[in-house]
This record gives sequence, structure tokens and C-alpha cells, in this order.
Amino acid sequence: MSVIGHIQRGGAPTAFDRTLASRLGRASVEALLAGKSDCMTGEQCGRLVLVPLPETWERKKPVDLDLIRLAAINAT
Repeated sequence: MSVIGHIQRGGAPTAFDRTLASRLGRASVEALLAGKSDCMTGEQCGRLVLVPLPETWERKKPVDLDLIRLAAINAT
């Protein structure tokens, strides 16, 4: 079985990946135990935050056009 996210980024999960996953998991469980639901646990500026789910799809973040051009170059 392959973990696509790590393959796309270029390899096995790093210590940072594993630590972040543990921190996000703990924060998610703590939020549920506190009665909070319908939110996403994330990291912003090094701090863990809860973001209401509607905000995760309503607030648009512009795509970096340089990344799109880079992807097009790599696809050929």
C-alpha cells in the first residue's frame, strides 16, 4: 500500500510530519471532548487552530501561478 501524499512530496514522512500529525490528532480529540464539532483542526503560523468547516470551503486562497507553470513544465 502506498501513501500518495508522501509519494507526491518526495518520500517518507519526516519527523515534522509525524509530530504534526500527532499534535493535530490530539487537538482534534480535545476539541471533541470539549463539545466542539463541525470544525477542522489546522496549523496557522505555528499554532494549532480550529476552523469552522464552512470557512474551509467558502474562503478561497489564490493559487500561485508560478506553481501552475512549474507543474506544466514537469508534465512534459
